[in-house]
Amino acid sequence: MMSTVDGMHRPEYKIAVTAVYIAGLFIQILDSTVVNVALPSLADEFGVDVTDVEWVIVGFGLTLAAGIPAAGWFADRFGAKRVFLSAIVIFTVASMACGMANSLDQLVAARIAQGLGAGLITPVGSAMLYRAYPLHERAKAANTVLSVTVIAPAIGPTIGGLLIETVTWRAIFFVNVPIGALAFVLGWLWLKPDDAKDPGHLDMAGLALSSGGLALGVYALSSGPDVGWLSARVLLPGLVSITALTALVQVERRVAEPVLALRLLTERLFRTCNLLGVFLYMGFVSQIFMLTLYLQRFRGYSALEAGLTSSSMPIGVLLFSNLVGGRLYQRVGPRRMLIVGTMGATVSTALFSLVDSSTPLPLIGGVMFVRGLFLGSVFLAIQSAVYVRVESVDLARAASLFNAQRQASTAIGVAVTATALAAFAPLGGVGPGSGAEGLAAYQSAFLVAGLMMAPAILVSIFIRDEDVAATRQTAS
Repeated sequence: MMSTVDGMHRPEYKIAVTAVYIAGLFIQILDSTVVNVALPSLADEFGVDVTDVEWVIVGFGLTLAAGIPAAGWFADRFGAKRVFLSAIVIFTVASMACGMANSLDQLVAARIAQGLGAGLITPVGSAMLYRAYPLHERAKAANTVLSVTVIAPAIGPTIGGLLIETVTWRAIFFVNVPIGALAFVLGWLWLKPDDAKDPGHLDMAGLALSSGGLALGVYALSSGPDVGWLSARVLLPGLVSITALTALVQVERRVAEPVLALRLLTERLFRTCNLLGVFLYMGFVSQIFMLTLYLQRFRGYSALEAGLTSSSMPIGVLLFSNLVGGRLYQRVGPRRMLIVGTMGATVSTALFSLVDSSTPLPLIGGVMFVRGLFLGSVFLAIQSAVYVRVESVDLARAASLFNAQRQASTAIGVAVTATALAAFAPLGGVGPGSGAEGLAAYQSAFLVAGLMMAPAILVSIFIRDEDVAATRQTAS
């Protein structure tokens, strides 16, 4: 459905918002995973150790985590369209700078700028998206976003491996530029300028505590598996992070307009969905992370081969969500979808603890496909339900909270499985020659990833279908 504005055609507004948001979301999530496979190439390019190159990932994660808490306030103060487009510009220009970097320091600095833009894209964009859709179409909006949030991290290693092997490592950053430019142009033309509100003075204490606490926490979790959890490099930022986040809870309760609206967690459905998200994202991302290591480091497959094996999971998500997901949500509601989906996702994740040094790639891909079917059910239900009982004026703040939780959960999940791998690894490491001991380390890490998802089954029981009745109605 098209409309004419100022002599130019544009699609129906909710479709326009969806298209712009998906473009920005895709490059942001894809970039978070595609760089992982490039670390050896970057180390060779700049003549440094792989451990030094890890700052390319850590720096991005730090500023991404730090930017999320302020996203809701900025969207309310300056308008969601203006903030979202500014974030796209920052991310796109920084991507170009990454591709042009001539030293590791330049690349890390550009990645830090990238993370700043990325930290604003998801919470601000999701608030725009859910405001554009009426409640009875929330499942449709969630289904669209689901395709990106699950597919992008799954295909990241494939795209990264293909570009590195056939072009150059710089291409993994340059590929963001045309997509980011398109997202900006379409957003400039299609998005409506929303009225900025008066969110009060910026809660500087809350911003410092939340951004600093999240960033230091992500840093400690990223460093722990490599340098040891009792290292001063981990203990100091970890303790400061815990102290800051504990103080944040006390500070935000006393501020009229806090940067992180923790009061929203008093709403039972929103709180339950966030708790559910903690366990889901810990297990979801950590399994993909561990499977990539297992296939590349232990089995010796290329990044492209490993990525193609993992790509069956997003196919499962797409098939479920597009063929039966929406109708199933309308008929049975989110509670039963979540209970069955979390059970299946937990079991299919834990099944990877049975892999050995000769497990066929088609079998691994088949289990990943089944995992995708169950995850399609889980993520469709949770994304349809999470903001249902949140007032429209609070959507930007709610999105900041949910995405802060997701970022923290992802970091925790990867850190826990990496620690499990290191704890069971033989002295010679977990490479192709590590034998039975190396295999046992990977099997243990896969089991841990599955166990981290298991509590989500229990949490799903507390979701009430009547709370989301409005999302299951058809338009009159």
